[in-house]
Amino acid sequence: MREKEDFFFGKTHQGSKGITLQLSDIESLAEKVSDNFFTAQLNRMLQEHGGRLTISDETSLPNFWSLIDKTAIEQVGFVEIYARYDVNDSVNATLACDIVLLNGVLSIKSHWCAYKEIRAGEIVSSLLVPLHLKALQNKTYIRWDDGTTEPLLEMFDYQTELEKVFLLAKYPSAINCGVSYIIDLECATDTGRRGISSELVWDVYQELRTERCVGK
Repeated sequence: MREKEDFFFGKTHQGSKGITLQLSDIESLAEKVSDNFFTAQLNRMLQEHGGRLTISDETSLPNFWSLIDKTAIEQVGFVEIYARYDVNDSVNATLACDIVLLNGVLSIKSHWCAYKEIRAGEIVSSLLVPLHLKALQNKTYIRWDDGTTEPLLEMFDYQTELEKVFLLAKYPSAINCGVSYIIDLECATDTGRRGISSELVWDVYQELRTERCVGK
């Protein structure tokens, strides 16, 4: 894999499947600029490299929020969550996420998996909750292995959303691991609807979550 230097993103990795950026390398960049500027740079990279760009993270708890928060929501066509089998041989599958922008597809490749409770919880907290906080749940789809797709969330049925995600991850029993997952998604959806600034959104989400958990 060859390394190339980009004026904005810095070090990039050119492989047989296209250009890859490390999520950890772009977190601080995203903090410095507006969402429109950051999204424009993503679109520029997509245009320059055949409409495909991979953002890679080597953990099961990536800071996906740092990326999705600085992606201009009006420029997101749709999002697809799907299973990969080439990331971690120790688990049945890992989840990945494609974000379709104006100039191509941004693929998020990490080690999201659901083989035990703590890992399943990370899928909820670092993949699903950020999408709901950005009010992207209605633009997000499950892509099954045969290529068919269906909406992530329908009729505010968070139980079914979770069942589909864990089935996609090849650990359907993970739905039994955490009773708080539905509360997490409800609170993230309610927070996302309010259009709160990114500086405050997690505080509001946590306040709602605390209130509802105590109420339960």
